Amino acid sequence: MLAERMTTILPDLTFEEALEITKIHSIAGEIDSKFGLITKRPFRGPHHTSSPISIIGGGRIPKPGEISLAHFGVLFLDELPEFRKTTLEVLRGPLEEGKVTISRINSTLTYPSNFMLIASMNPCPCGYYGTDDDKCHCSERAISNYIGQISRTTFR
Repeated sequence: MLAERMTTILPDLTFEEALEITKIHSIAGEIDSKFGLITKRPFRGPHHTSSPISIIGGGRIPKPGEISLAHFGVLFLDELPEFRKTTLEVLRGPLEEGKVTISRINSTLTYPSNFMLIASMNPCPCGYYGTDDDKCHCSERAISNYIGQISRTTFR
């Protein structure tokens, strides 16, 4: 819930930012013609089964992915260790550069991806490690494997 509220405490969009966000969403086919300009910062929360292409963008005709649809807003990755390692690895460049370049045989497109990344995870697979509510029954190995799902080089 906190991650979803983050966009409400960020500064209002400038007209130029709103225009840029609206263009990206229009290219992705996510604009309803009745509403016109997007005036609220985007919040995107893709499911942990999302493919790297849906996160980064692409396809036969390259369309923006979740990172570009979150431009000037928030990308929330819930249950971070459940995301495939390759999906997390593709975030590194766009996080550093604020843009993503998608190359295909017929074209190369660059989309902006200046977003705030918020991620959450449980302390162990069952979620009870370190709590007073219930006893954790996860083995040390299970906890280590769970945490090890996150690449040590992805988020520095």
